[in-house]
Amino acid sequence: MFRKAFCAMLYLAAVSLAAPATAQEAGERFRDCPECPEMAALPEGSFIMGSPAWEGAHREHETPARRIRIDRRLAVGVHEVTSGEWDACVAGGGCGGYSPSAPWGRDRQPVVHVSWFDAKSYIEWLSRRTGRDYRLPTEAEWEYAARAGTAGPYHTGGRLAPDRANYGGGGTVPVGSYPANAFGLHDMHGNVWEWVEDCWNPSHAGAPADGSARLSGDCNWRVLRGGSWLNGPKSLRSATRFRTSSEERAYYINGFRVALTLHP
Repeated sequence: MFRKAFCAMLYLAAVSLAAPATAQEAGERFRDCPECPEMAALPEGSFIMGSPAWEGAHREHETPARRIRIDRRLAVGVHEVTSGEWDACVAGGGCGGYSPSAPWGRDRQPVVHVSWFDAKSYIEWLSRRTGRDYRLPTEAEWEYAARAGTAGPYHTGGRLAPDRANYGGGGTVPVGSYPANAFGLHDMHGNVWEWVEDCWNPSHAGAPADGSARLSGDCNWRVLRGGSWLNGPKSLRSATRFRTSSEERAYYINGFRVALTLHP
């Protein structure tokens, strides 16, 4: 017990030495059009991706824990893409005209019932609409954004209280219903699982040190992050990884948020 506690203390101390700047130092929030997702510019920095063996609910596919450097100016959606934002895509002639069901309402509820390919179709429309190269976040970028300078299981520390995230059953809630993390991002834990760009790989071995996407591996399966309203807290950890078919549409797992590389 003492050894595990000591290792945990050393790990957290090492990570904190390289903690990125605060969200306030990172700069602006912006929206490229009235119906576009609100974005937050994140600071450059490094973090430890994955989980150590002593973290509760640790899984082997979260190893090896690796230092990743995000050396680019990155913006990430403040919220998961909403049903209202998806409907704007359909109304604008995008998203293949697909209108997913919305069991808990539309407008500010996160869009669900969307596959990885559906998410990519939204991003194609958003890029055309704005003239900017929107994309899904990479798996490493997603975890960097979720941690927001923290090193524990959650951005809230070692515990995720019920008033800090939507989990445990009951359906989705409107985005932004729970407090944001230090980067100003809401619902990185819970509400809906979020698609990222990467193909599935059974570990972090060989993951790019710059946090770019892994486009090799089993690309019939894509990675999801963050957990959902249906899961318990252990599935909502910053390091938790999940996979499913790129074509899967499901009422609880399939949501997403967008990312954008900001150029000078």
